[in-house]
Amino acid sequence: MNLNLGTAAFFTALAEFVLAAGMLALWAKGRARYLVVWGVGFLVFGVGALLLILRDRIPDFFSILLGNFLTTLSSVLFYVGICLFFDRRRAWLPWMAGLLAVEVALLACFSYVTYDTSARVYVYGAAQSVIALMTLQALCTMGRGRGGNSNPEVVVVALLALLVHGARLVGTPFFPVPQDFLASGNFQTLLAFGLKLTHIGYALAFGNMHAAALHADLRAALAHIEAKAHQKVEILGYIGHDLRAPLATIGGYASLLLADAHDTQRKHLLTIQRSVKYQLHLIDELLEYAKAELQPLTVHPVTTDLPRLLDDISDYAVALCAQRNNRFRYHPSERMPREIGLDGKRMQQVLLNLLSNAAKFTRDGVVTLSVTARPEGRACVLSFAVSDTGIGIDMSRSIDIFGAFQQMHPASGSTGLGLFIAQRIVSAMGGTLGVASVAGQGATFSFTLSVPVDASDADWPVVAQRETAPGEPSPAPAMPRHAMPEDRALDELASLALQGRVTDIEHWIERHADEAAYAPFLALLVDLLERLDLRGIHALVNRPAKS
Repeated sequence: MNLNLGTAAFFTALAEFVLAAGMLALWAKGRARYLVVWGVGFLVFGVGALLLILRDRIPDFFSILLGNFLTTLSSVLFYVGICLFFDRRRAWLPWMAGLLAVEVALLACFSYVTYDTSARVYVYGAAQSVIALMTLQALCTMGRGRGGNSNPEVVVVALLALLVHGARLVGTPFFPVPQDFLASGNFQTLLAFGLKLTHIGYALAFGNMHAAALHADLRAALAHIEAKAHQKVEILGYIGHDLRAPLATIGGYASLLLADAHDTQRKHLLTIQRSVKYQLHLIDELLEYAKAELQPLTVHPVTTDLPRLLDDISDYAVALCAQRNNRFRYHPSERMPREIGLDGKRMQQVLLNLLSNAAKFTRDGVVTLSVTARPEGRACVLSFAVSDTGIGIDMSRSIDIFGAFQQMHPASGSTGLGLFIAQRIVSAMGGTLGVASVAGQGATFSFTLSVPVDASDADWPVVAQRETAPGEPSPAPAMPRHAMPEDRALDELASLALQGRVTDIEHWIERHADEAAYAPFLALLVDLLERLDLRGIHALVNRPAKS
């Protein structure tokens, strides 16, 4: 094959048509205007290249004037597309239009007045070089532009285009050149192939710019959606907060009317009060949801008596295990620090969730709480494990057991939030909640935390192990008295349990839900109520410890 200028122009035209089709295909998907402009730019260059090939078969007006005009117009269209991409004013466009007019006039002069091929080459090269300089200046002015990424490779390609067109001007002296300079010699053919590679580089750079724009638009859309979701949650919080005031007023007046009401009126007023309390409960759930969404879960480490905390948790665990005839074992380290820096309420929440699950899915078995303490400089590494001999978990199932509302055993009637909450708290404390289980052989949930401690391990007190068999009285009371409401409230609860008034027990729990000191007692009470174990509720109320 003879690699002359005609051959180079032919392959250049084919490449330009392919690039144009690619740009227009991208436009068909996203309808971005700059893609159309770039696609038309490649298309007109391809048409101009074909006209140059046919210059011996068609008039000079088409092969020289129109052909060179179209190839120069493609560079102008590339500039326009770049301005559209960055959404900037096309300041150089009038100058480029004027330059195109001057180029056409000079090409006509050197074709019809004075036939000078070398002069036409220099006119064409000069016009393309000036347009490349204008494009480079515009790119530098636009800076990083759209999406924080102006794709610097387009600057490199524009520089390459400037070099290719500039080579036409500096390759030989200006006018003393062979008259057949355009068609003869390998220099112009090499430059033609270089120009084709430059346009391929333009296409790749434009494609990368479009991809960067899509990614930037996607990030902006996601940020907008997150902001809208945050705004909706705020609105829910405002609505819930404002609804409490009128409902509280209704409930307050209903309480005042109860004092002088006869039996029939009393019945109606109590119905109103129950409805108000139910609505307040729903609003509180809404506010809790809004608070959880707007504020990440936080922990507040304070000085905590670790042995006492674990003893209290063990007391609750004994009551939980007794409901399904389970044995409870507490296996602490022989020595354990007295005071540590830990959020005791959060730790209690985690361990009670794990112990409640273990007791719920085990019958006539063993539930074990193991705690080991190991000194590490000024800190103590605590390892916690809650294991059971219950039904276990089939770990081969592709389910995230720590996800919200994941119910491993739907028949249990649980909400599926316990493990999710426990995992969030442990993560906030700097640990990771793990699980090991075999279906039918029980499960073990464990995590490790590093907490600050003041005393050296030599001063750590000795901690005794503990085991309670089913049906045996607990070595410590089932529920410490300081963790329970006043006697009058407990008497009311015992009476409701004896009468089987489940709904009223729910309302009783709602009235005391805001009292943090009673949280363990209420958690145990809710668990008993979910099982409709009214006898267990009555027994729990009548077995408090003495403070």
